[in-house]
Amino acid sequence: MTKWRAVYSERSTYGSGGSLWKPTAYTRQGAGGLPHPEILGKVTEEADGSEIVPPSVCPSCGHDLEKKGPHLFCTNKVDCRPQLVGRIAHFASRDAMDIETFSEKTAEQLYDSLGVRDPSDLYYLTFDDLIKLERFGTKKAENLIAAFEKSKQPDLASFLYALGISNTGKTTTKELAEHYRSLEKLMQAEPEELITLPDIGSIVAESIVGFFRDQAMQRSIERLLAAGIQPVSEEAPAVVDESSLFFGKTVVLTGTLTTMGRDEAAKKLEKLGAKVTGSVSRKTDIVIAGENAGSKLTKAQELGIRIIDNEEELRQLLGDV
Repeated sequence: MTKWRAVYSERSTYGSGGSLWKPTAYTRQGAGGLPHPEILGKVTEEADGSEIVPPSVCPSCGHDLEKKGPHLFCTNKVDCRPQLVGRIAHFASRDAMDIETFSEKTAEQLYDSLGVRDPSDLYYLTFDDLIKLERFGTKKAENLIAAFEKSKQPDLASFLYALGISNTGKTTTKELAEHYRSLEKLMQAEPEELITLPDIGSIVAESIVGFFRDQAMQRSIERLLAAGIQPVSEEAPAVVDESSLFFGKTVVLTGTLTTMGRDEAAKKLEKLGAKVTGSVSRKTDIVIAGENAGSKLTKAQELGIRIIDNEEELRQLLGDV
């Protein structure tokens, strides 16, 4: 019988609901950092092999563990150090609140030395708090305080991702932000409403609702907002006029437009429902030709594609978008 060496170690997993304990010797994480062990080799010496005995309690805080599939999770969200440190580090990460100069080491130091237990605590730290810390000089303390201030107007999708809602990632939080465009509206959403969105099933919907019903999470969000965090929602896209000549058409811009830049023209065309591309082909519907148009105009003429080469006509067709 082949034996495998397995040493359980701790990894805080956000979007999963706790600290994960998994075999790490002779394993590695799967793509994207997901906690799916991959066996890399087998133990060759009989003495090195042993039966894998998972822990019965969390070795960090002694709390009971919950098994989800092949993994064990510590569900102690209140004072399990690796979970809280990981949550704070995740909150500050580049794809979340993007707090510059912040790292997991920073989170550990703030947890151990300043009692930071929740992401909202970060925004109540002062220069006098930080300057007392080991390896924190004046410049480093000032930079971190400035980074906290700079992060106070995240886009809503990034803020939702920073919160670490179980079973959600960047794609899901972006979808939620684009649909609700309001933190308050999302916090009041019901599962039946959420499952109508693409790619959100019942498990994810229940995770979202459960997160926002959790009193500890509610207090954390309240403190964040009170500290000046203002998640910014993108404006809803304007309703496209389907009667526009450009709606659903593939358009190519070539040459120099004298009354507006090509970038400006492209944005206007896209608002009217056009797809702007860079090359002329048989799939091209319209070519807009400015001054000194070259080979693209020639090819459009050869293919019999409609050409708009009068800027006044173009402006009239674009209208007030």
